[in-house]
Amino acid sequence: MANRPQFLGSTLEPRDPSGEASTRAPMLVLAHHPMLARIGETLALDRGVTEISRLAPALCGDDGRATGPLDDPFVSRTPIAVRRLGREVIEIASSGVELAVAGVAVPAGGVHRVTVGELARGVPIVLGNRVVLWLTTAHDRRGAADLGMFGCSAPVHALRAAVRAAASSRGPILVRGETGSGKELVARAIHAAGPRAGGPYVGINVAAIPAAVAAAELFGHARGAFTGATETRTGYFERAHAGVLFLDEIGDLPEPVQAVVLRALESGEIQPVGGSPRTVDVVVIAATDADLAAAVTAGRFRGPLYYRLASTVIDVPPLRDRGADVALLLARWLCDALPAELADRTTDPSPWLPAPLIAQLLRAPWPGNVRQLRNVAQRLVQIARAGHTATLDELGLDDVEPDAAPETAPATLVDDDRLVAALRAHRFHLSHTAAALGISRTHLDALIARSGRLRKAKQLERDEIMACAAELGNDVDAIAARLEVSPRGLRLRMKQLGL
Repeated sequence: MANRPQFLGSTLEPRDPSGEASTRAPMLVLAHHPMLARIGETLALDRGVTEISRLAPALCGDDGRATGPLDDPFVSRTPIAVRRLGREVIEIASSGVELAVAGVAVPAGGVHRVTVGELARGVPIVLGNRVVLWLTTAHDRRGAADLGMFGCSAPVHALRAAVRAAASSRGPILVRGETGSGKELVARAIHAAGPRAGGPYVGINVAAIPAAVAAAELFGHARGAFTGATETRTGYFERAHAGVLFLDEIGDLPEPVQAVVLRALESGEIQPVGGSPRTVDVVVIAATDADLAAAVTAGRFRGPLYYRLASTVIDVPPLRDRGADVALLLARWLCDALPAELADRTTDPSPWLPAPLIAQLLRAPWPGNVRQLRNVAQRLVQIARAGHTATLDELGLDDVEPDAAPETAPATLVDDDRLVAALRAHRFHLSHTAAALGISRTHLDALIARSGRLRKAKQLERDEIMACAAELGNDVDAIAARLEVSPRGLRLRMKQLGL
């Protein structure tokens, strides 16, 4: 039939070679739409072929009820087709609709095959400049905001289950996760879901407490216990009595204080500085983005304290593993912050938030996790209010891989002089340099590794960075340009060196 997408080979669905039915149902999640409130709607993929256009089929909302088709006047009536093949292998066919799958353009009449490995991570399908569909195998809109943790991905559902299981614990809990991933949010959820919800929740970042006063801050002190102690003060442990005490950045707890924290965990007894021992009833939740096991091996953290804290462990998933949650969180924050006319641009032929940009964000590594995404959302609000179209450059994300493009400059044609000149012209922002040279980021990394004139940020020494900082101030981009390394790599190296 004219204007129908055609698959390669037989139109009959191949049988699963294992002879077994698939245990996971793939689905499409609406990850971007000019009407932001629709983001998160889903479409289950039945066995066989599903055709998707402006007019059909109907997607489903949170309650499983049909909400309607894409219904955007600038999305084509001509369908694309998605076909399930055996065990979670899927083909996507175009009949001339502007279509990109995982950043790769699918030509008219073309077919793109998605493998099991790609499905596990999630694959963005971009229709023109308007809509992003996220192809995945695990997504459940039920309980999207349960326990105050917003998201629908499989890792978030597993995290909620771990929180509920830990909520009734009377012993300490260790929450591990990358910076910005939401460790304190998890601690608050454990408090709210457990029997101590009516008691106090007290949080403290132990890395911000000077070592000299750490014991007094945690356990309190008596009047006159030391110079400046003009009155008796209650410590954090006692303030959290009958409730929960959250100790963030536990890996930075001063070594002399680790022993007394261990004693408090084991005996329930604290010793205020200059005061008498007293008993407290506290559940301690500690959090860290450090490898405490490695710190124990290196002698930087007491083994007994680590093993006591690790009696119950909860790992918080990084944002890059949460799939369409990136789009759901962005849409939630943007809808809360933007007026209705900016949150619904279905009649605008050039929406301020292009679909290809969202596809790139879905595949970003997000080293700063949810905190970094929140900052991006704030920038997008500013861009929308200013009335112009958002671009990747404006979001300050140097670590996002640009969409795939033809490589017009093979490695053999990019010599050292051209490579160094391009890096300097783009102040060592790697994504921008790769785009200017017409090569991929992976290709660029290989060229830098082979160059005899360039180095990686991880090779920099503390003194060299400090000397540049003394001259240039806290401008990381300027320091990176002077040292001729990527700004993101420099930030990681500075964090590694404790700068």
